Amino acid sequence: MRRTSSSGFWSGYFLLILCLAVYLPPIFKVPLIRAEAMYALIPREMLAAGHWLLATLNGVPYLDKPPLLYWFTILAYKIFGVSEAAARLPILICTLGEVWFTYLLGRRLFNPRAAWLGGFVLLSCIGFFALHLQILIDHLITLFLIASLYFLVRWQEEPHWRWCVGFYLALAGGFMSKGFIGLVFPLTISVCYLWPRQRPVLSRLFFNPWGLALLVVVVVPWFVAVEQAHPGFLRHQIINEQVMRFFGERQPPDINPFPLAQFWIFFVIWLMPWTLLLPEALYRLWRERGAQGAGLARARLLLIWAAVIMGFYTLSSSRIEYYSLPALPPLALVLGWRLDRCLAAPRDRSLFLPLLLLGLLSLGVMLLLPQLERICGANRREFLGMFQLIKPEARQFTYWLPGLAFLGALAAWRKPAAAVAGFGALALVISYFTMQTLLLLSPHLSDKIPGEYLQQHAGPKDLLVMESIEEFEYGASLAYYAGRRIYIVQRHGMPQFPYPVSPQENNLISPERLQELWSGPTRVFLLVDNVMPTDKGLGHATPALVCIGKRLLVNHP
Repeated sequence: MRRTSSSGFWSGYFLLILCLAVYLPPIFKVPLIRAEAMYALIPREMLAAGHWLLATLNGVPYLDKPPLLYWFTILAYKIFGVSEAAARLPILICTLGEVWFTYLLGRRLFNPRAAWLGGFVLLSCIGFFALHLQILIDHLITLFLIASLYFLVRWQEEPHWRWCVGFYLALAGGFMSKGFIGLVFPLTISVCYLWPRQRPVLSRLFFNPWGLALLVVVVVPWFVAVEQAHPGFLRHQIINEQVMRFFGERQPPDINPFPLAQFWIFFVIWLMPWTLLLPEALYRLWRERGAQGAGLARARLLLIWAAVIMGFYTLSSSRIEYYSLPALPPLALVLGWRLDRCLAAPRDRSLFLPLLLLGLLSLGVMLLLPQLERICGANRREFLGMFQLIKPEARQFTYWLPGLAFLGALAAWRKPAAAVAGFGALALVISYFTMQTLLLLSPHLSDKIPGEYLQQHAGPKDLLVMESIEEFEYGASLAYYAGRRIYIVQRHGMPQFPYPVSPQENNLISPERLQELWSGPTRVFLLVDNVMPTDKGLGHATPALVCIGKRLLVNHP
């Protein structure tokens, strides 16, 4: 069994401190955007109702996801009060956990320095940083996946009961985060990794009676309780949410899936700036994995891990840009191993070309961003107009990044250690520009400004209505900041609920009903995105508030 030194763990603690320094400030600055606000609103409603089992979104039962993230957020609310920062706190803890388990796994597969570099690559790549400023269940999936594979490796080294317990608790956590996908990923990766050579080890772990009992005790009671409260929940959760979603046949269709090519484009973007090192790193690891002892041979786990995640979503008909997130940790460790080898070879000049290419790509940012806006806008309309908002920041990017990258390329030609340090500094600078870009985009992506206006100016009998959106979940940002229930206009059959909803709970209204309310005596506030045409009957409505990308109209000023 491999032993680890306490001095090595201190470097891991420094990695966590660095991660905290990078990720803590933004959670107080970035508002809740439409794609994530539901994960802050649902726990607030559950806390107000005193019901930890039944999730509701804008007053409507929400049965799509297991409750683990909601429970963590409720705890944060109870300790720190209801706020944006408290809602993001579980994701911050999750971020630290992902980086920590990535580091621990890297120590088992490689060495402490490669593990540290892998953890740094992970926390500094664009996708990991940008997505961890949002509340997404996929962060829990990634955390429990890394943890389960770490415990798998420890079990492989020493079949002790504590590693078995850790493995099954990670499986249970993954399932209670996002359903069966939390089991499919770790089990598939584990089978592909151990089956060819170590079937007895795999069998003793997979068929451990105490581990299976632990999984059943954690998972089954929630299934039974929710099915009793909502008959038909099991069919919706297992068939509609898991199986039919994979084949793109979920009813109603609740996402605009990314085309396969665009999904892979985003995967390349998420790993930037380190993506340019990846092909050579993968090639070297593949060549050397059988020649450097058992440690490097076991690194095939990382290749299997990334292949299973990306293969699954390549085959699936339902994919969103951030679904590739669980594939980032194994590739970050591959890159950490490559950087470690670079530091060990005084004449290694392999960083020269990637840094040179990075500088050239940075020069073309102003040309690439409009294409990125087109891709994002085809999926969610609030991204339309993105380029004009971030153009000043993008222009600064084209000043700073090429210069830093070219300087790093010069350093790479003579001193690999300076090149590695320069690459890391460049990654942190890109993270800074990413945060500034998100702050510039936040008025487009979030309904904080109109929501807070309504909280201050809307009376208790006034109605708050949101013009048609792709998914009813996207109304959560306005509902969260307004502090009350909102109604959503349903156009062309969208959005829809995937299960029966009582008339008292239904908050979807037809365009005809909107016209009736607009002409009636009740004051109605209507939030309209600028990219959407306004109904003829509302053409001369008074704007109560005009902000970036949207207007808040009122029928009785």
